[in-house]
Parts: sequence; structure tokens; C-alpha cells
Amino acid sequence: MRTERSHRAFRSAFSILLLVLAAPLLGGCPGSLEHKERFLLAAGSAGQANGAGSASGMGGGDSDAAAPADAGSDAGPDAGPDLGPCGDVVTRIFVPSCGGTGCHGATAPQQDLDLVSPGVAARVVGVLGLGCSATLADPSDPQASLIYQKLSPTPPCGSPMPLARPALSDEDAACVLAWIAAQ
Repeated sequence: MRTERSHRAFRSAFSILLLVLAAPLLGGCPGSLEHKERFLLAAGSAGQANGAGSASGMGGGDSDAAAPADAGSDAGPDAGPDLGPCGDVVTRIFVPSCGGTGCHGATAPQQDLDLVSPGVAARVVGVLGLGCSATLADPSDPQASLIYQKLSPTPPCGSPMPLARPALSDEDAACVLAWIAAQ
């Protein structure tokens, strides 16, 4: 009896220790990935760097992350013109692809870049990025905008975005470019 109780206590303590040690690995943004090509090769994703996502531009199931119905919507007075088939770029692309991964959401966003809360344009237009000396969104030169450049396989600094996930489709990247130009 005493041995069985000791064994259960040990298993319980060991389980708690495993949970404490594994907790940092189970949540949050992965940070940076120095050798993305090794990760993609190991994951069997090599060659899927462009256009491998679903109709929303992303594969996987993270797009169903809980977000308020108006999360990121810039449908207020500062909203850009209707972008036709692109729709609301913030809600359709930024929220699931950038914020749904936990990286650029409203809570503790990486590089202080929240791409999901209302008023995204006000936070990115004419603002210099942290860690990269480029303007996040420059409507006068959208292709030079850091947000757009980070979508390419070889951005001028840091890792391509979204990090460790399939790249946006060419159509969705074009929508991001059009969104920047419309601001």
C-alpha cells in the first residue's frame, strides 16, 4: 500500500514537472528561425514556398483562432477604398495569417506590431519597423514597404513572414500591396 501511494505521488510530481518544462514549448510565437530552409526541408515543405496556402492564403487550421467579428477591421473613417476581390485585407489576411498565429496579435505582439486590432493603418503607415530600418507601410512606394517585403522569400532583413508557415499566395500578397497603396 505504501509503495503504491509513493509511486502515485512520484508519477504526479513527474507529470507536473513535465508540464512546467513543456509549457513554454506549447504556446506563443516561435520567435525567429535562423535556418528556415532546414525547417521546411525537415517538415517536407520544401518547394511549397509560394502559393501553398488555402483560398485565404494560408494552410493549416489557425485561421479559426478566436477573434472578435470586428477584429482588425478598418471599416471606419480611415478605411481605404474597396479593394474589390481582396475585400477587407486586415480581416481576411492579417488576422488569420499574422495575428492568428499569435505573433502580431493584440496581446504581446512581436516587434510591437499589432496587425489585428482596429486601426491597423494608423499604426503602420509612415512608421519605421523595429529591428529593420524600413517604413512598415509607405503608400507612396508600396513595394518598398517592410510589411510587403517581409512576404517575399528573401526579405531585406529578418525572416520571411509568416514565420515557419506557408507563404501567402501571390494573389494575397498582391492584395497586401494594394491595401498599402490605398492607405
